[in-house]
Amino acid sequence: MKAYIYETFEQLKRIPENIVIPVGNGTLFIGAIKALEHLVKSNAIDHFPNVIALQSEFCDPLYQAQQQGLDYPATITPRSTMAEGIAIGQPMRGKEILDMIARHRIKVVTAPEDLILQCRHEIARRGIYCEHTAAANYAAYRHYCELYGPTPDTLITMCGAGIKSDH
Repeated sequence: MKAYIYETFEQLKRIPENIVIPVGNGTLFIGAIKALEHLVKSNAIDHFPNVIALQSEFCDPLYQAQQQGLDYPATITPRSTMAEGIAIGQPMRGKEILDMIARHRIKVVTAPEDLILQCRHEIARRGIYCEHTAAANYAAYRHYCELYGPTPDTLITMCGAGIKSDH
């Protein structure tokens, strides 16, 4: 999963100022953070970018943990979500994820369920057929911008082809 960041760096010759990463069990998130830490430590980049972690608003144990100041995932009752790829009620590596979130001052935001289909349609109009969890990344990014303002130079993770979705 570290390759995601290394390939971004190789292709762009830099790392964007903002990176939106979905978090379910945290595999991609942990790999991305470790790669970013490595790039900073090796002086390939001069600072750690603003990482925006996202969860579904209907399954958000890490978001709730951050809101409550916990260092372990909050106990939640997951609800059905279109962002099923990140719908993990008890992330196995939750404490590790939350440690990384705290260490790098990462904000966790949720993808509003009512925006996911709209965002999927917007992405499709641009020629990308993505599945709902990928559209949730864009929905969470838009929600983040509503809360904290626009973020130029942002990489939004797009994982999963539309053929995976049944909605």
